[in-house]
Amino acid sequence: MSVIVLGMMALYLIIASIAVLQVWNRTSRRLYRWLAVAVAVLLPSWDAVLSTVFFYAACPLFSKAEIYETAETDGIYYEGYYRDKIFIGKGWNGNEVTEILLADRDIKKGYQYMESLVTLRKSYEDKETALSPPVVYRCIEGPKDEKRPWEVFAQCAPVTEIRSRYVVKSESLKFALIEMDFMKISDRSTGRLMAEYREIAKHPYAGIPFYPFFTWLNWHGDMVKANQYVSCPEKSKFFSFQYEVLKAKK
Repeated sequence: MSVIVLGMMALYLIIASIAVLQVWNRTSRRLYRWLAVAVAVLLPSWDAVLSTVFFYAACPLFSKAEIYETAETDGIYYEGYYRDKIFIGKGWNGNEVTEILLADRDIKKGYQYMESLVTLRKSYEDKETALSPPVVYRCIEGPKDEKRPWEVFAQCAPVTEIRSRYVVKSESLKFALIEMDFMKISDRSTGRLMAEYREIAKHPYAGIPFYPFFTWLNWHGDMVKANQYVSCPEKSKFFSFQYEVLKAKK
């Protein structure tokens, strides 16, 4: 634990103690007195306390993984979180390449292509920029890396029409240390819902061991993580659930 952090904790303890004493001296009402104590205690750690209570209350009710129908397909079309960003960079041969997160995983699993509605563009040197209107990209297996011929790389390019019959829509909501992830898989031609998935997770706080000291201000950087990531279900399928529903054609 650094001297600076210890100093900040000591300073806060002094300020909070003075504030609480001021309230106790100015009022005899127990509600106000104990409210002042609660504020002083919870102010540095409200995000961890709220997230913990919310997570364990919601965990038994929130998670869901239901498959109503399966299908075989040459490729999958994605909309939403984690597949909506295109990265522009240089490939192993020096040529410009466009990559979508996890596109190579679909190719490795035997799909001929994957498609995605891209709303954000990012080069490895620049900030993200929004695409308006969004652009559909299709990714296929790219050229082999001469130094790593065993690896599979996806090569992506914009297209005018969506080829896949099936769509995977995903969304992620975050507040405090809580993350809630949603996925729905549908038949685009009929609109029929084929499967749905939900999970909830509580992320670890990075801060003082055993005490999340103002981590909600994000001042802590890479300090010690005092508790571990937990989720419902215990093993996340958010990045793989679609493969149980939409099988690659052989």
